[in-house]
Amino acid sequence: MPNRSADFSLHFGIIFMKKNHYITIIFFLSLVISTYARQTEVSSASAINKGVWSAGDTIVLQNGTWNNQNISFKAIGTSTNPVVIQAETAGNVILTGSSRISFSGTYIIISGLYFKDGNLSNNDVISFRTSSDETASHCTLKNTTIINYNPSDNTVDSKWVSLYGSNNTVEYCHFENKTNSGTLMVVWLTDGLSANHIITNNYFGYRNANLDANGNEINGQEIIRIGDSSTSMTFANVTVSNNFFEKCNGEIEIVSNKSCGNIYTNNLFLECKGTLTLRHGNNCIVAGNYFIGNDISETGGVRIIGENHKVYNNYFENLRGTNFRAAVCIVRGKEHSALNEYFQVQNATIAYNTFVNCSQAFCVNYSSSSTITLPPVNTTIADNHVYNTSSSYNNVTIDKTNISEMSVNWKNNLMNQGKYTNFSYTSTQIITGKNAKMYLTNTTTPIYEPSTSSALQNYKSDDFPEITDDIRGRERNSTAKLPGASQITGTISKEMPGQNNTGVSFINKNTTLVLQTQNTGLSFSIQNTDIIIQSEDSGIIRLFNLQGKLQAKHIINQNITITIDNIPEGIYLLQFAGTNGTISTKKIFIKN
Repeated sequence: MPNRSADFSLHFGIIFMKKNHYITIIFFLSLVISTYARQTEVSSASAINKGVWSAGDTIVLQNGTWNNQNISFKAIGTSTNPVVIQAETAGNVILTGSSRISFSGTYIIISGLYFKDGNLSNNDVISFRTSSDETASHCTLKNTTIINYNPSDNTVDSKWVSLYGSNNTVEYCHFENKTNSGTLMVVWLTDGLSANHIITNNYFGYRNANLDANGNEINGQEIIRIGDSSTSMTFANVTVSNNFFEKCNGEIEIVSNKSCGNIYTNNLFLECKGTLTLRHGNNCIVAGNYFIGNDISETGGVRIIGENHKVYNNYFENLRGTNFRAAVCIVRGKEHSALNEYFQVQNATIAYNTFVNCSQAFCVNYSSSSTITLPPVNTTIADNHVYNTSSSYNNVTIDKTNISEMSVNWKNNLMNQGKYTNFSYTSTQIITGKNAKMYLTNTTTPIYEPSTSSALQNYKSDDFPEITDDIRGRERNSTAKLPGASQITGTISKEMPGQNNTGVSFINKNTTLVLQTQNTGLSFSIQNTDIIIQSEDSGIIRLFNLQGKLQAKHIINQNITITIDNIPEGIYLLQFAGTNGTISTKKIFIKN
């Protein structure tokens, strides 16, 4: 058998003498390293923990149930030859009991694991470090699920994912039903070190609040927290994008920003009783997100504290929160604030957002404490669109505390009807009584956008040159930007997050439907395997099976008949969402 080490030395020498060229040597070294990459199948944590892993290695976890397995390993991969640890079949490696995984090093990929029904206490389920001195960088967690992984005592504070180090990614993962105290996902920062993590295309769902003896939400039950008060002036530069948050009701802060320079974009918050809260830190961007409350109490939008934040191109609909849980809440600051208190809002920009039937669109200068007295200054609220189908909604509420010191520039905001508290406006600040002619779009979760005959076209602006597109990626002409989150024309390049484009590949992505019997003017008949539908109103028709999986989706126009054909035999739910906001779901039977 030839000696590969000797062969390598000989070839290396020949290349060096003949070429004397570093590029050739580097290429050959890469080829040799790739040749020695291994794929190793393992059946226990100890086999992983005791192994010595090199760039290019793949560790395959055998299918089955892994009970009380503590995986902790270190490896140095490269961008072209990462170290991969993956399930034999994604979703068929079930980690339970006290199982957990921690790792450190560079360019490690974790994929396909399923943490299910565990009881781990006082530890992270997944940690991007193996010790306080050994963290991960350029590593990726993907296609991995944690569901119902909780200690028996809900008062125990534990985290599901702890991100350390820098330049790591969490993508296409699924997190559901965290019932104990403690933030689900935390980005831990080192003072002065930029994290640069990416959290994208994940599903976060179904968290309910633990309450104290007085029935109040216990603090620290966020879904995502980036930093803490001690590191809040650090530029973390984390991007949170394309995620779907569904019924995340742990506390008022669904996402708690406690650092600087973070970007939150194209996320969907559906029926979440809380807000994306810029709690500490400065210079953050909240752009192109969807906050849809569906009339659920305490559902909110964005809460702003600190300096130089930008909130634009966001969509807020049927949110029932007020004050701290308003669609947009601008909080008062505290004089000489400590790091864990409330810094004054300065130089904020709130622009090109759309509000539809929210209980309180803007709550400005708010605080529940009389000791917090500094109003927002040098802040601009411009080119927003508040669209209400009833005059009972509150468009703007301003707390009178130190209102004379407040410095807020209102400009070109269209608000067709609604209430105002402690706010007198001019005709250029707030434009009322205009018909935006909004219609329901065929997005994953339908939203209202202006039609081609909308009055918004008469109030175009050239404000904020840095805002170059709208919520769905359509280009905004630099001199003809419509108020609100949406342009009327242009190429759509951003897809709204939903069940079909977030989370893992191996979980059936179902929808929970509630039977509603509103009189929507919808009529249908069944002929063999076809459903023939007619409606007195325009809207969207969806057909679900009893597991909640979408079977068909069609736009239906007023008094036009459509047919959904060739449906297999079974029981289905037919849902109609009308442009007037009505929703009806009916059970139907198809028999061949």
